[in-house]
Amino acid sequence: MFRKTFLDVTRFLAPALALLLAACSQPPAPEDTTAAPVPAAPDTPAIAHVVAVHPGTELLHVINYLARVYGPPVREYDYRRDVDAWFGHLRDHPAVVHARTLPYNDFAELGWAFEFPGPTLVEPEGFAHLGLIKDEAYLREYLRLAVEFAKDSDFAGFFAAHEADYARWVAQFEARLEAADPLPELADFYGSGLDKTLYFSISPLGVVLKANIVIDAVAPRHAQYGPILVPFDPRFLPEGPTDAARFDYADEPLANAVWHEATHIALEQFADGQREVLMDIDYADDFSHQFVVFDDPQLDTYFFVHEVLSDAVAIHLKGERFGSASAETHLEQNEAMGGTLYRPVVEHFRNAYAPGRHERDFRAYLPALAGFISSVDDEDP
Repeated sequence: MFRKTFLDVTRFLAPALALLLAACSQPPAPEDTTAAPVPAAPDTPAIAHVVAVHPGTELLHVINYLARVYGPPVREYDYRRDVDAWFGHLRDHPAVVHARTLPYNDFAELGWAFEFPGPTLVEPEGFAHLGLIKDEAYLREYLRLAVEFAKDSDFAGFFAAHEADYARWVAQFEARLEAADPLPELADFYGSGLDKTLYFSISPLGVVLKANIVIDAVAPRHAQYGPILVPFDPRFLPEGPTDAARFDYADEPLANAVWHEATHIALEQFADGQREVLMDIDYADDFSHQFVVFDDPQLDTYFFVHEVLSDAVAIHLKGERFGSASAETHLEQNEAMGGTLYRPVVEHFRNAYAPGRHERDFRAYLPALAGFISSVDDEDP
């Protein structure tokens, strides 16, 4: 999917995740809690979705957690205590020891290589950009050892013991997704549906919201899905902290997360066959320098624009749904981190794209949007 490796993965992830977490963690303003979705055009295609706990993803979350690759956002809560009690004695298991050299937790996305019950490993044909961060031999051993860990730990027993919890969390998120109903607005904005069914992957041991864009390489038999990891994070809840995992997220952070992460998946679809349109954009600012992670400046630009457009779509839709004050707060957070391109792109969406968007589609509009970004005043070379 991507043609070059990350030179420093954390430099790419940190600015994007910081902006998304800051935006999602803002409590909805009082007037926002009753805001109604903006009606979509009558013939707008639907974006299909499912909500589930994926056992392969959860297996690798457990291994990575024991390896201290990451820590969940909440220090003490019920599910984390259950994981410690069931798996804590296996912190020196070969799978855990092997995982300790992972640079960050997105490798849990490789859990789609497993089939359940089992698990059995279906060897990936490739690993997309993850195979350029860690070599393929390492990743294949990681997956092989994960199968051994699942057997040695009775992961199937743990998963079965928590089926009622998983079902409750799936129902909570599904109910809130139905109530907030952010997907019609997204399809209306795109002017089209998606080739993939969004798979909201409830991750009670997860870390951050994250679109899985490696599934086509890792598990092409499941390429009909566009997975989005949804962690337990009390900042998304309508009230204060809790020591019990919950996924009944408030309207505004839920909608923002869906619009942002789904746009990452959508951009891969829309850019197919015209990726150079985004790679050839001529723009740089203080924030774009944080995305200088490839040995190819065009790929740096591609991923920088990927992040800006995903968040700009979310900000634009936030303004339509929750009001201009909410969108302005989000923009100011981005600008405080040096992201000066967000405002002109959001204003372009509002003034140039949105008024006639029912007569166009986002994929066809990408060249014009890229041309606009290149025309924005940026820093001196």
